[in-house]
Amino acid sequence: MRLDDMFEYVLLSFRADRGRALMSSLGIIIGVISIVVMLSVGEGLYGGVNERFGDLDMDLITVRPGSDMGHGGPGDRPRSTPEEPAELSEKDVKIIENVGGVGDVYPLKVTNALLSFRGDNTTIRVLGVAPENHADLEEVVDRGRFLVDSDYKTAVVSHDVADNFFRMKISPGNKIRLYRTEEGRHMDFKVVGVLEEDEDPTYASENTIYITHRAMEDLLDLEDYHYSMIMVRAKDSSRVETVAEEMNEDLSRIHRDEAYTVEPLTTRLESMLEILVMIKYALAGIGSISLIVGAIGISNVMMLTVRERTQEIGVMKAIGATAWEVRTLYLLDAGMLGLVGSLVGILLGVLISNVIGSVAMIPVAVTGQSIAFGLLFGVLITSIAGVYPANKAAKLDPIEALQAE
Repeated sequence: MRLDDMFEYVLLSFRADRGRALMSSLGIIIGVISIVVMLSVGEGLYGGVNERFGDLDMDLITVRPGSDMGHGGPGDRPRSTPEEPAELSEKDVKIIENVGGVGDVYPLKVTNALLSFRGDNTTIRVLGVAPENHADLEEVVDRGRFLVDSDYKTAVVSHDVADNFFRMKISPGNKIRLYRTEEGRHMDFKVVGVLEEDEDPTYASENTIYITHRAMEDLLDLEDYHYSMIMVRAKDSSRVETVAEEMNEDLSRIHRDEAYTVEPLTTRLESMLEILVMIKYALAGIGSISLIVGAIGISNVMMLTVRERTQEIGVMKAIGATAWEVRTLYLLDAGMLGLVGSLVGILLGVLISNVIGSVAMIPVAVTGQSIAFGLLFGVLITSIAGVYPANKAAKLDPIEALQAE
């Protein structure tokens, strides 16, 4: 029996019993839809996060107190015993500035406070900065100016805080009041500048107010003032990992028994992307369960088909068909079911993925990998499911098959 005769036989079988072919393929169609949709959603989330973080400054390194054992950055030193968090001071800033490859250094103090403006209150993030180190922020001031070293009770606010948090917009010259709710302390500030929209730096957020370290020290009423973190910009983004390792080496000399973390922003991004890849393939694995169920259904249907066509198989063997040809015929039958079901599933999967992306407002990316994976998995699973029925058909004795009712 020639291969083209086998294809013709399978096609005639499909036409003769379209209902059987449809019901056999239904499980495969649903399974392939699940795989394509799951992979497309996972790929879309991966691409969305990558694009979002791709706009950030990948040459930044964070130094902060305490260990961060969840990330494998250069500053995650193995520790056999718990250690006190390091207290970051001006001494650390000087050490970091002397490391080769270090560009700008931003010592930061972060706290939350209640902002009051003309009778309205909201909780915001307050960032203590050294103005001389923030030339990047001087360039993105929309109204007014940025802070200078001599400023004391003055503040610069982000665009979001200035325009969206209160009934009236905050403008340069307005007075605001910051409350430290834990201590009941408050300080009045004069706004001198508003940043441009969407121009907040990587180390800040949209609801941030910037003040000098001197003002922050008085706001917090601290006798021993230490930085919450130190942000470092490497001169060459390709050497971020190396610079971070050198910083960690130098800082370890003065923080021998204290915990701190030196982490490039690229490390955190890589960790997030690794998690998203795992989620993507976990979703595809969940989708493949329905594909396996569909394959079991195809195996059962083909077993019934072999039983129904026992005499037909006997005739084929009696006129010279070999066991290999009969086996190939039924494997081809299963493979064709898988191919047709997979193609229909891919088309519906692409359509459903786009609908989900539009309705749920989440990024969805239908890639060639998703389509190829769905097609390959669908055909492979159905072919495997057809092995047992095909072997059973190939082993039938032609005389017994012809005598079967």
